[in-house]
Amino acid sequence: MTAKYSTGRDDATHWESDTRHVMAEWSTKPFTGFRHRHETVEHRLVVEYTHGVGVDIRHEVRSEESSKFSGEWSAVETLEVREYGARLDRQLEARWLQ
Repeated sequence: MTAKYSTGRDDATHWESDTRHVMAEWSTKPFTGFRHRHETVEHRLVVEYTHGVGVDIRHEVRSEESSKFSGEWSAVETLEVREYGARLDRQLEARWLQ
């Protein structure tokens, strides 16, 4: 498969076996209420390629300070891309991040 457009650079990595890659990590303070506005939520974007199956892209969060999220990484949004199409699933916890 080739890229949709060329950036003029050829430093791409090709995945031909199962691969998990963390694309980005950041933190936010999404709450505006007096009791929770100091609570930090950590985010990361994880791309998981399964050879012959497709790609899963997950927005994962965790927080040691907020009771609204687990202290362990857990997905709040998951995009599954397969040969037959794509599916986006959102967990209830995603409402706190809008």
